[in-house]
Amino acid sequence: MAITAIKLKESDAPHRTELYEVVKSRDITAEEEHTDGSRDQVILVYHINENETGYYAQEYRPADVPKTGAKVIDITAVLLNHAEKCARWHLYDMKGTLAGCGTVTKLYNQWNSALRYLQKNILYQMSDYSVVPNLGVITRCYDEERMIRLRDECQRNCDELENPSKSMTLPQRKKRTEIGKYRAGLRAAQAILDRSFRAEDDADTYEIQIRLLQRESSRVYKIRFPV
Repeated sequence: MAITAIKLKESDAPHRTELYEVVKSRDITAEEEHTDGSRDQVILVYHINENETGYYAQEYRPADVPKTGAKVIDITAVLLNHAEKCARWHLYDMKGTLAGCGTVTKLYNQWNSALRYLQKNILYQMSDYSVVPNLGVITRCYDEERMIRLRDECQRNCDELENPSKSMTLPQRKKRTEIGKYRAGLRAAQAILDRSFRAEDDADTYEIQIRLLQRESSRVYKIRFPV
């Protein structure tokens, strides 16, 4: 099985964009620091047993993907059980607040790219393995009512721009160039509300998980979960 990855030594901290092979049980922390000095920490717990191999990357970008314009996700974590022929994977992005048209659209695109990178660079040789997927977002704050309002706002804008009236003002006519933005926002907001993501490159649908960070101190928000 020729997966291109760097063996992660016990004393090493992983660098961004690289894919690492995790050969021993350990915790790996993905961290983001905000402009106010506060930090979000996601602690991934790897239990590596016999006949198992783990993989980890933060902001994974395969070598053949140009840096400019690349859509990367914060956490790619995989555990392969070769005896049982099972692959368990986790794809998560970290967002301080899950809200706003730009934020949800970017997240939707990150999921698509992350799934493509995962299939092409890690899972491509394991077509006979059963797969346990886990896709989602980790955030400090998620407001369902706010997401509904965003979905409805995008829908109103799409309806207005797709069915323009003759009495539209000049600013409204100029706004028509933004129809793509509103369509993308509508699609992303609806997927989050439905907790269901349909990948662009295949017919599979994935359940969306929304995990909330817990406040550990005035400056640290944290969550742990097993790989």
